[in-house]
Parts: sequence; C-alpha cells; structure tokens
Amino acid sequence: MPETKPRKNVLVLHTDQERADSLGCAGNRFARTPNLDRLAAEGTLFTRHVATCPICSPSRASLLTGLYPPGHNLWCNGVALNRREYASVNSFQEGVSFESPAGFVPEPLTMADIFARAGYDTACFGKLHLTPYLAPAHLRFPESFASWKEGMFEEWNGPYYGFRHAEFTLGHGPQAGLRGHYGAWLRESYPDVVRELARGRYRGPDELRDLFPSPIPSEAHYSSWLTARFLAWLRDRKETPFFAFIGFPDPHHPFTPSFDIAAEFEDTEVPEPADPEGRGVKGSPLEHLAQHRIHRMPREVLRRAQRYTNALVFQIDRAVGVILEGLTALGLADSTVVVFTSDHGDFLGDHGYIRKAFAASDSLLRVPLIVGAPGGGLPPLVTMPVSSCDLLPTIARLAGVAPPDCLHGEDIVRLLAQGARHEAFAFSHNGDRQWTNYTMYDERFRFTWYPGQDFVELFDHSADPWEMTNLAGQSAFRDYIEAAKRRVADNLAVWYNPVQARFCAW
Repeated sequence: MPETKPRKNVLVLHTDQERADSLGCAGNRFARTPNLDRLAAEGTLFTRHVATCPICSPSRASLLTGLYPPGHNLWCNGVALNRREYASVNSFQEGVSFESPAGFVPEPLTMADIFARAGYDTACFGKLHLTPYLAPAHLRFPESFASWKEGMFEEWNGPYYGFRHAEFTLGHGPQAGLRGHYGAWLRESYPDVVRELARGRYRGPDELRDLFPSPIPSEAHYSSWLTARFLAWLRDRKETPFFAFIGFPDPHHPFTPSFDIAAEFEDTEVPEPADPEGRGVKGSPLEHLAQHRIHRMPREVLRRAQRYTNALVFQIDRAVGVILEGLTALGLADSTVVVFTSDHGDFLGDHGYIRKAFAASDSLLRVPLIVGAPGGGLPPLVTMPVSSCDLLPTIARLAGVAPPDCLHGEDIVRLLAQGARHEAFAFSHNGDRQWTNYTMYDERFRFTWYPGQDFVELFDHSADPWEMTNLAGQSAFRDYIEAAKRRVADNLAVWYNPVQARFCAW
C-alpha cells in the first residue's frame, strides 16, 4: 500500500480591522511585531490579500466557507450565517418551535465542519461574529449580548458552526470584560477591574471618545486570555489532529490598549496618513460619507489613535509569540499550518476618515496574510491577488484534507504551481442600492463598480498605491472597465445563491 502522509494540524489566528501595512514585515517601520515578522520570514507573506467585504461578518463567513457573500448570504452585520439548529427557534412567538427536516434547508459547510468530518478535533476562541451581537435573547444566538445577559450560555462551550469546543469574547475594548466566557473569567480572576469597568467612567477626547488606555492590565487582557485558553485546550486534547481558530477582537476600535502597554507607545512615531484631505475621493460615493470624518480632528488625536492601534497590534503579536512557543514546546510546530489574517482594514486617517465603511478602498480591503506551512511548497513571497475565499481550499490542501467541490475560492498552491493568473473579488451591501459595490483586484488594478450610481473607480496600484487618481474617466481604460464589469457580472450569475439565506422551510 502507498504510504500516506500524516495530516497537518491547522491554527488560524484572526484579527479584527487590521490593515495590510500594520506589520513590520509589510514595511511598517513603526510597528513592533517581531513574532509575526518571524512567522513571515520562516513562512509565506502575501502582499495582495483581499477581504471579501470591508465589514466584519460577511468577510468572516467567506473565510470560513470559501464562498463570496452572494453565495453564503451573510451580506451585512446583523445577519446570521445560515445554520439548521437556529431554524427551530421561532422569531415571532416564543415557545413555538419548528424542526427543520434534515437537508431541507441548505447551509454552507464551514472550515470547521470540513475538518471535523475528516476526523479533526475543532475549537474556536475569541471573536467569530457569525451570529449578531445585537440579536434579541429569544433567538438564542450564542454571540448575542442579550442572550448572555439572560444567562443562557454560562455553562455552554459549543458546538458552534462545526467547532466542537467554543470560548467567546463578545465586543471590543474594556466592555468585552463584562460579557462572554472572557467576562466570566475576568469577574472571577480580577473582580476589582470588573467593578471599575462597570462604572463606565472611561472616555477619550471629544473628537474621539473611544480613545483611552484600558484599565485592564495586559496580563488580564483578552489577547493574553485567548493565548492561555488555547494552550490549555491544546495540552488537554486527545491525540487527534486539530483545527483551531483564535479570533482576536483587536485592533478594531475602541482604541484602548492595556494601560501598561499604552504607556510604552505614548511618544512613538507614526506615519502620516495618505491623502488626509480626501483629494483622492473627490466625486466618489465615499466623499458623501459623513460618518468617521477626521477633518475637524486635531492631528495629535489622530496620532494617538495610530499609536494605540500599534499598541493593540503589539499585544496581539506578543500573544502570537507565546502561542508559537507553546506549539514548539509541545512538539507541534513542524506538524501545524499556522495562518495569520484579518477581516478588513481601517482608514486610520487615509482619505480623511477613520474606522471602516461600506465603501471600497484599499485601506479597508487589503489585509495581512501570513501562512506558515512546513513542507507545504509555498514560496516566501506571493504578490498574486488572493481572496479570503481562497484560504479554505488552500489550507485544506496544505493539511491534506479534501475540500468540497462547490467552493468559490481556489487552491493557491495549485495556481502558483501552474503559473496561473488570479483575481480577487469583494462585495459590499448595506441595504441601500446606492452603496452596493463590487470590486475586482488583479495584479495591477483595483476596479470597483457602484451599479446603483453608475459610478466606477479604477486605481493603478503600480503607479498610485495610495489611490489618489481615479482612472475611470480616461478613454485608454474604457475597454478594461467594460471587461471588468462583465467579469463581475458573470461571476455574480454563478455565485448568487439566495437559498443560503433561509432559516426555515417556508
């Protein structure tokens, strides 16, 4: 019989709202990310990795299902990824249930489902955001603030979307210390800190009220808690391969690193934002976005937000270092595929904005991707555009697990071996057709189409990396734009699957 290779373990390290240029290995000389830089140096750094949506939940669902948002239909925050067990809860009359016949309500398989079916033990820690934070308690969504307030999940640890074991952080910043599994641990381990949080006295300057040092010390911060909980689970697990997902809630706003870490970054240098006056978005839909503008924000306030973002990334990096050391100590480093990525970016002053938006921008759509895959055949650097949809088939290939045939993403290892061209797509919807937009990245351009406004953006990243000049009005690019529209439309016709949005049989 032919010898079969042992399957690799898989660890996905996932952050929230982290820009592609946040790491030292990505050229950020102001970053303090030695552990992630080492992971990139020993593995593969992807420089053109594109999130499928500039908003949290749709992008996360794409990574875990290998489907673009039109295929998995978690199109916006506040929508849950379809799952049969939630169809038994009637949204309108508490106590009335409906058991959906098996197979009647299609639901997308997640990465955890696929690895679990292959015999892996599966666990998730931190933020997943596959069900809405603000859902009412009677829907019994495990990531709902209201459900936790009602005490529905105090003794619960999964299963959740294919993960056998689950431990959650809920929300961001200090308020996350009041909810979820992390909040329960903090109440028991640091009661004085929780009492301080409950007073709610912390606030930043008027221009950015969510900018302040967190009263939670770094040893009690959720980045440290996530590390400890994962390593404890890893030591106690059975002798089977594992698939684990660690969702760090940072560096998503609020800009609140632990006070002891914030002190280390108070006087550090930060880069000037690109196009803070917004000249590059004149005439675009983004110009009319009133939310999160910085035009009246003192420069020092923005600098502090940038410093605190670097501090939050540093806390993540330090946690990653402990995790990697733990894998080595347990003899698992050479048998584990480690992936580091994020769901979307943050303007951080670029084009005159801060935080995120439904609009397309390279500041929001391009995010970090590092893959450490011993013996996986990946080169040290990949400049080809890849999508978060591509991670499921690629990770499955690297681990030795067969993915389903119906994925939108493609195996990057295979594409690189073939020397094939590849494009990455993104989709953004908020219920307003004027804001609906479709994006395509190739090796050179970002093309975005707002069909409700018949508005097009085309930026040449080889000559204009900060997206200052929209080329869409130039006749030399007319044929490219028409071909890109057809490419997006053709893919939509294939990928669109409204059935996946159903929660009941009617």
